[in-house]
Amino acid sequence: MTRRRVTRRRTGAGLIELIVALVVLGIVSAAAIRAMITQTRFADVQHKRRSARAVSRSPINLVASELRMVENGSGVAAASAASGASSVTVRVPLAMGVVCGASGAGTALSLLPTDSVVLASAAISGYAYLPVSYIYSYTETAVTQTAGGAAACAAASVTTVTGGRVVVVTPAFPAQAVAGTVAFLYQRVRYSFAPSATFSGRIGLWRTLEATNVTEELAAPFDSTSRFRFYRLHNDTSDVAVPPLGEINGVEFVLTGASERARQGRTTPESASLRTAIFFSNRRN
Repeated sequence: MTRRRVTRRRTGAGLIELIVALVVLGIVSAAAIRAMITQTRFADVQHKRRSARAVSRSPINLVASELRMVENGSGVAAASAASGASSVTVRVPLAMGVVCGASGAGTALSLLPTDSVVLASAAISGYAYLPVSYIYSYTETAVTQTAGGAAACAAASVTTVTGGRVVVVTPAFPAQAVAGTVAFLYQRVRYSFAPSATFSGRIGLWRTLEATNVTEELAAPFDSTSRFRFYRLHNDTSDVAVPPLGEINGVEFVLTGASERARQGRTTPESASLRTAIFFSNRRN
């Protein structure tokens, strides 16, 4: 018998198939990498925009809570419209009460309850009282307060509210501030846009207690377009120019927050603009 060897051709990938597979794999990988880079850049842009919005929104609650207490008429002590250094100084009430009468070299006041945290961080600049003309009169020259004066309040039949306190304020109130006259203690607070201490070369929003010159940076960084605008009595729109202080009816904050860094491919940070207006209380006309 004749034996025949049966040979079989081996199956496998040839060079052409291997090249084609590598080309396809390269195309798919390039598309996947491009999609990943696009998504990463998109996420980075969204993160920086959220950061910019957070900068604009973060100081609003504190600023609004103080400015809403400012009295219309003499509540604004100073203001500046300088670009990149805009500022406003306001007299923020700390404790409301009524006059009891003379107590030693000062005047006794019966004050309503006040948040202890607010008082602990406060710096009293002066006092104000409401005479019969219904226009608050302010005094802020070497004003001090000490505990006491209960006898003066008892003599004037003024009962201090539970949780309130009686203090003696010097210098003494004028004679027209009789017992029962509405009065309050206040602090001068300056809000200003100035160079940031956290981000070199950038702008921050600062809060300063003028009585102690204690400053704190509320938020940063901001774009150089951030500023204060001012509402004047009987006007519906705000102005960049500072009107007469006694006619300022409110303040508009133009807060353009910026991201800490620019996104890839750009040199300027992302920004988010927020505008909010705060009007003062006790308008007389």
